[in-house]
Amino acid sequence: MAFFPPGLVWLASYPKSGNTWMRVLLANLTAGKAGPADINNLSEPFTLLGRWRFADDLLVEPDLLDELEVERLRPLQCDVAAEGLTMPFFCKTHDRFTGRAGHPLLGTRARGALYLVRDPRDVAVSLHHHASIPLDAAIAGMNDPDLCLRGRVQLASYVGDWAGHVSQWTDQSLIRTKVVRYEDLRAETAGTLESIVDFLGGRATGAEILRAVGHSSLDELQRQEADRGFRESVPGQDRFFRSGRVGEWRDVLTAAQVRAVEDRFAPVMARFGYHPEG
Repeated sequence: MAFFPPGLVWLASYPKSGNTWMRVLLANLTAGKAGPADINNLSEPFTLLGRWRFADDLLVEPDLLDELEVERLRPLQCDVAAEGLTMPFFCKTHDRFTGRAGHPLLGTRARGALYLVRDPRDVAVSLHHHASIPLDAAIAGMNDPDLCLRGRVQLASYVGDWAGHVSQWTDQSLIRTKVVRYEDLRAETAGTLESIVDFLGGRATGAEILRAVGHSSLDELQRQEADRGFRESVPGQDRFFRSGRVGEWRDVLTAAQVRAVEDRFAPVMARFGYHPEG
């Protein structure tokens, strides 16, 4: 069975950048089973970013505090949780790195982080389908520096705009971070997964990696979702695991929509090989 050292590893990304697929790959790699991991068992066994976990770690109910007070305490809560881990723990987050108060939102005691980045033009298309919103609204949201996702179970997630999110995570040096381009993960899944295992100080045989990749195929994810549904789907969503296609934006976005993304994000896009057309 594949091995990873104990400790917290953040799986960070802007929404719709491949985070769930990365979780599936790691779940299949660590499960050591002959069959695919259940996509409905991906949710962390004790969600570090949930309201009840915040209250359990810090002995204060977040509902008794205002949002800024909760935000100021979140780094402490994440560090407390990280220090108590005796097993490898991969935790998804869409939070940007720095909060409104100017400090790291997720503390600094994690053993490492994987940051998934994806062409923002494809992110816009995926957001459009995921949230059932117009493409222009998806692009506008990606431009919003104050974008925040709120829920009943999770603490508020401070996402911000795409360029700021990417820059904050990839420019910081407080948490050792490996940047993973979604496009590379799609094109060379096994090789990219092997490099992730190495980065995290883990061990996995070539056969284990290939098995995990096979069990994490889009066909398998769609089969499971069709058979049993997916607990992380948005209400009213047709399906969560849709296509994952690289470059789909070329067939979907208008020229004006492409310009709206490129004009705003071009400098950061270029850093990761996402160049304007023509």
